[in-house]
Amino acid sequence: MSHTVITYSPKRFHTSPALLDSIIEVNLGHFPQDVQDGISHSKHIQLPYSLVYRGRAGAPPCGDWKVLLSLFPNIRAAQVSDPFLVIEVPTLPPTPWPLTVGGLPLQFSTDAHADLFKRGLCGRGPKVLTELDLHSKIDLDDAVLRQAVDAFQSFNTPIRDIFYFGGMWQITTLHTFDVKRLPYRIANSPVFYRTVADAPDGDPAALRKKVPEGKNADDSLYVTASDAILRPGIMLSSSLYTVIDAKDQKTYDVYDTTTSGILVADILGQFFITVATHGFQPDGLVYHPNPKTGVLIGNIVESIPHTDISIVKLKPGLRYVNETFGTLTEPEGTGINGIMSPYPPHLRSYDVLTMNSPFTGKCEGQVLAVGARIIDDDTGGKVTYVKHQWLFFEDGAEPIESCAGTPLTDNGGAAVGLFRSKDEKEQYCLVVSAQELREYGYEICGGLQQFT
Repeated sequence: MSHTVITYSPKRFHTSPALLDSIIEVNLGHFPQDVQDGISHSKHIQLPYSLVYRGRAGAPPCGDWKVLLSLFPNIRAAQVSDPFLVIEVPTLPPTPWPLTVGGLPLQFSTDAHADLFKRGLCGRGPKVLTELDLHSKIDLDDAVLRQAVDAFQSFNTPIRDIFYFGGMWQITTLHTFDVKRLPYRIANSPVFYRTVADAPDGDPAALRKKVPEGKNADDSLYVTASDAILRPGIMLSSSLYTVIDAKDQKTYDVYDTTTSGILVADILGQFFITVATHGFQPDGLVYHPNPKTGVLIGNIVESIPHTDISIVKLKPGLRYVNETFGTLTEPEGTGINGIMSPYPPHLRSYDVLTMNSPFTGKCEGQVLAVGARIIDDDTGGKVTYVKHQWLFFEDGAEPIESCAGTPLTDNGGAAVGLFRSKDEKEQYCLVVSAQELREYGYEICGGLQQFT
């Protein structure tokens, strides 16, 4: 290292509203190849300190960046700009990159002015919920979220979703807006706004078509033996339906492919599994792994509104267990043992979750935000919502749409949510809270269960 210059310049990068960004410009020599290889194959790089404090991003204590800056060669600058740790380098290193450094998701950039997280426009209107202080005194919970949603209704601006990123809010509106009218702080945290045009939902018709010969995924048939055991993470498919190709105008038989979810029981003790609603046709037929080479294993008996969760009754004799597939490092897999609250202290921004789908294998994601999607019911009454999280997944194993329905668990095996979709423009993924199952009378089910 030839020199280190510590500066504080909000103009140097796109700055975080919650932090005074700390910029460190350095000139580092190359590190030995074995060191670089070790770092490139590490998912989580631990520092002597954490860059995460109770679900909020922070700079190194006392401005001490020396350890951080010793990890990578040729660093030009480093910045904590929530929700990321941004490392500026002359050329991007080969993937896969570490998922986290010091607890924060890592991003490399060759552009000092790159906007790696599109927050939107900051509100310039009044403060809302001034009696609450999410910045330093309280944590987000369902009561605070409810108050935030209700308070926003007085501004007559319909919204699609509202999320809290552990230091700031991001709200997606259905239409264009005037930032001078909209709150600039809710519960002492800044608020940023974007429209659905800036963050469109993915197009299922374009993303979910399954061409049988074109996928590198685990499409094994797991019901070939009489004593077969099914589990979360197997490939599921809809019945066949016909589409017309826009280019050649020919018709093709296709099917939608998703992933099996968790084993649940209703208040009567009946067993079911969860699936992603959008992956199946109106007939409700569920095939494994697909309708051409596989078998019919069950039928959808209920769809939970606005959640993309459906409830499936498997065929008599089939067995299911809430244990994921094993890996080389964890041959017994993960036992899913409960449903986790989507709020602190149980779940915070930057917590690491795991999922195991036939399209990614086992991979990890990091919670960026917790919040809700608003239900548009046009009743004029109290606004309702469905709890969700935004996640950022490790590089090199980004989920695709067919991961929909896959359960995400914490390090103790509790189900936090079910994978819903990947953002159309960004590498963020939407997860619906597993707690929504409880709202409809379903609980996680332990042990190996046989359907009757």
